[in-house]
Amino acid sequence: MRILLIFLWMVIIFILTCTADFHQFLTTGIVHFHWNGHPAFVELLAPFPVVLSGDFLLQKIGHMCAFFILTILLQKEFHTNRLVLLIAFVYAALTEILQIYFSRDGRWFDVGVDGSGILLALGLNTLSRSHFFNKIKSQL
Repeated sequence: MRILLIFLWMVIIFILTCTADFHQFLTTGIVHFHWNGHPAFVELLAPFPVVLSGDFLLQKIGHMCAFFILTILLQKEFHTNRLVLLIAFVYAALTEILQIYFSRDGRWFDVGVDGSGILLALGLNTLSRSHFFNKIKSQL
């Protein structure tokens, strides 16, 4: 059952990252894809923007949250942090590559943004299982 939930969440991430017009999806709920058979892979190397808009920051928070949730789901199924880290980061990289095939802006720096959500989930899970945290929790 957990594997199905993980797969479903990965599909949701795919839809959110590859739909042709993310803003239209947010306002109307309409999902559509536009295939680009000849993407410009150089787009992956575009730098982090100097000027950050509110929409941009909100989208990056969404990236972090999506991969935070994915990592938590993976941790419930797989009990080794290495495997969870590998699956989550590979999927983050895959979504960035797929975005340029779907006429979206795939960027390697977004893998880092996704990675912050991944590492936060792993860190919180490690902290929650630590002896120190359990000792504090038992004193409350």
